[in-house]
Amino acid sequence: MRISGLLRAFRSVRSRLQAGLGPEELKQLTVDVKSIVQRVEQICARHGITPDQLPRPSRRVYKFLTELAAGHLPAGAPTVDRGLPRSRPALRNVRRCGDHLAERLWQQLPLLVTSADARKQLQADMGRHVATIEGICAQQKAAPGALEPPSRHVYCWLKFLISEENLSAHLAALERAKAALGELQPALSHPVSVHLLNLGVLWRKRHYRNLVLVKVSEGFVSADADIWKALMKTLLHGKDHGANGLLREFVISEEYREVLCELESFADSTGLSSQGCVHNLEESFARVNAAYFGGTMAKPRLVWNRAITGRKFGHYRPSTDTVMLSVSLDVPEAPASVVDFVMYHELLHKRHGITVVNGRRLAHTPAFRAEERQFAEYGEAERVLNDLARKH
Repeated sequence: MRISGLLRAFRSVRSRLQAGLGPEELKQLTVDVKSIVQRVEQICARHGITPDQLPRPSRRVYKFLTELAAGHLPAGAPTVDRGLPRSRPALRNVRRCGDHLAERLWQQLPLLVTSADARKQLQADMGRHVATIEGICAQQKAAPGALEPPSRHVYCWLKFLISEENLSAHLAALERAKAALGELQPALSHPVSVHLLNLGVLWRKRHYRNLVLVKVSEGFVSADADIWKALMKTLLHGKDHGANGLLREFVISEEYREVLCELESFADSTGLSSQGCVHNLEESFARVNAAYFGGTMAKPRLVWNRAITGRKFGHYRPSTDTVMLSVSLDVPEAPASVVDFVMYHELLHKRHGITVVNGRRLAHTPAFRAEERQFAEYGEAERVLNDLARKH
């Protein structure tokens, strides 16, 4: 027997938990959850069954809600201090700082490519900006993840580029952009500056009196020369059917989404937990480690994120040895085998690392893909993930 609306009620409860709860809100949530539990039990009683006889997804929801009704808040669930004077830390000029550094990367590109000292100086300057942002956030008792989106984007971008590997890939991408511009140069009336930044959009273009400024998502850091040619052609000469097709294919690729996920992962993840509402990542890691790595894989930090994602269900961040899975998987519709598959995928990233070929970051090499297909329920896991992606 299926209880209509039960999964929808679960998602609503989970969203409230993710948003953070003050004391009064927690009391109200407990009252609401008790009411849902009582209705489930009443419906079951009318049909002559117990909640344990419900279909597995509904049974999982019922078990979670009964724990919550008893006052057992999931580990890592955020709470909110309503006495704070502001919900977000207040910082000035963070976006301007990002724009300045992006222009420096473009203007000093030849020097940065050839001089290790110049790169170290740039990274030191970026590190100071990061430390300043973190210091101000700490003074205001907030995390960088709580910044307004434009400031948070710059903070995550700076953290990303402090890595020598990421900075090298960034510079190589700018070189490909410059080469693409060189092919279009005879038809250009003004110089073009290209800023590769952490944006909330794919790209932006702005005309000044003697300059065209193009801002492009950092996700294009892994784009090859053909993609950059298509991008520059589209931005500077208008839409082109062939170029648009290449760009559409690239921005839905795993390489593009992997970079965006890595950028966002630099937002503060303190307080996140491996215990979800339905699944426990510690248990998933133990199963995967035993089955596929002979128990030899060193356990990384395991956390659920707090954001619903549409197509990207996990990320491995080597700088902190963290596997972060999307809370989109922490639902009754996602069986443990699917969570294990995503865990396996991210642990393969830990094993294989990132391969850089001609300045391009390749996360999913043929060797990676061959090992990924060794997962026992590979086909079924892919099917479930595609279904979840369509729902979000």
